[in-house]
Amino acid sequence: MSGGPAITLCGTGVQPRGASWGPDDTIIFATTDTSTGLLRVSASGGEPEVLTKPDPQKGENDHVYPEILPGGQAVLFTIITAGPIGNAQIAVLDLESREQKVLVPGGSNAHYAASGHLVYSVAGTLRAVAFDLDRLEVLGDPIPALERVVTKSNGAANFALSHNGSLVYLAGDPELGAQRTLVWVDRQGREEVIPAPSRAYTYPRLSPDGTKVAVVARDQEEDVWVWDFRRQTLTRLTLDQTEELYPVWTPEGRRILFTSGREGAQNLYWRAADGTGTVERLTESRNNPQFGHTFSPDGTRLIFRQTNPDTGIDLHVLSMDGERPSTRSASSGSTVSPVEPSTSSGRAEPAEARGEPVEPRRAEPLVQTSFAELNAEISPDGKWMAHQSNESGQEEIYVRPFPDVNSGRWQVSTTGGSRPLWARNGRELFYLAPAGALMRVAVERGSIFTAGTPGRVLEGSYLVGTTRGGGESGRTYDVSPDGQRFLMIKEAGAYETSATPQLIVVQNWFEELRRLVPTK
Repeated sequence: MSGGPAITLCGTGVQPRGASWGPDDTIIFATTDTSTGLLRVSASGGEPEVLTKPDPQKGENDHVYPEILPGGQAVLFTIITAGPIGNAQIAVLDLESREQKVLVPGGSNAHYAASGHLVYSVAGTLRAVAFDLDRLEVLGDPIPALERVVTKSNGAANFALSHNGSLVYLAGDPELGAQRTLVWVDRQGREEVIPAPSRAYTYPRLSPDGTKVAVVARDQEEDVWVWDFRRQTLTRLTLDQTEELYPVWTPEGRRILFTSGREGAQNLYWRAADGTGTVERLTESRNNPQFGHTFSPDGTRLIFRQTNPDTGIDLHVLSMDGERPSTRSASSGSTVSPVEPSTSSGRAEPAEARGEPVEPRRAEPLVQTSFAELNAEISPDGKWMAHQSNESGQEEIYVRPFPDVNSGRWQVSTTGGSRPLWARNGRELFYLAPAGALMRVAVERGSIFTAGTPGRVLEGSYLVGTTRGGGESGRTYDVSPDGQRFLMIKEAGAYETSATPQLIVVQNWFEELRRLVPTK
């Protein structure tokens, strides 16, 4: 607190999700790496110790928001489960026995109050329940204690408690994004609202012909939906109760790829874009979450990102034409189901008919470093791959030759950038600046990659995105086939004048807690 340089205690390669400093001078923390849950590191630095791992068989996706209880013998945390954040659970871990148990179903980001209560968030409302610190058990039923506490869609609630009974919180509506709208924005900043119903939209992807958009609605069960611009209809594509994320159209527009945890770990699936037929699973990774990014223009390769406990977030390539990957793919730890590519008539040709084996194949690592590489996009001519990496200490945009990605590399952004996207003519590369502005870089087509100076296209008045599974996850905009309009997501009230958010301090709040929720 007296100043001086920051000290790195340990590297994570992914985004943090809470930390708590214990009386034994260790810090228990969590990240968005879903292959691990709670970790512990010495306050003087060192190698983190893994305390918990999410159990996909129980529907667990991650363990986050730890808080060490008085005495340092146990830690509260939140179990993120499949589906909406309302399905999260408040749990406790005994640090000596390593036994964990669920205390409260349906809640997140719990804090212990010295009054003998647990206080946690449910959709912007703080609830309180009596808690036996010695037995690590809740007593009685939870009671609503305070409303309108700003809460993120990932379950993080903006409040804190002091030991002497004070409460501080950020007052306002929960930031759940339920009223987002889809809009077209031209290069002059003129908007045209798309008449799709307001939802918690994210990750929009336009179809190759520009007549539809696949988008995730992060409400209810977090599914992929398809908006038809001509018919003006919104149709649900995925129906499983588990969340489905990151839609990607195949180049011919017949199928939509997405990530789902319906069978445990987050793997890659696809389905016919018109909703017919069944969902087909493409990968079978047990512990490494996978998220699709881009297909090569000919549809023979899929670039996806995978989170590995040892190497962090890396880019992998999946052959879609039955070609057997090289033997170096054995380190990736993920297998792929035999895929039936479409013939010129649009019908799938069975692998057996092509005289190819049908046993599962492995995916190949494409870019694998100690840094986080993600959000890859292949250029329309198939010669270049743009992606983002944090190797410089902040997210920046890079371009590599494709498929020989190690034969060259150029940094495109200059002051930070994420979520790159090529124009359909291949002559521009777009990305988001750290403050949310949409940037463009002119690209010269040729055998050597040449890019111009980044320039601003749109101001940062639209949804930038969230971090999920590590890194700046998922593109939150798209560009029309003619390159003249951008499909953006607009938050409710983005341009409306509203009251300044307020931090509220309530002294002696524990007296109110004891009145609402007696501890004996």
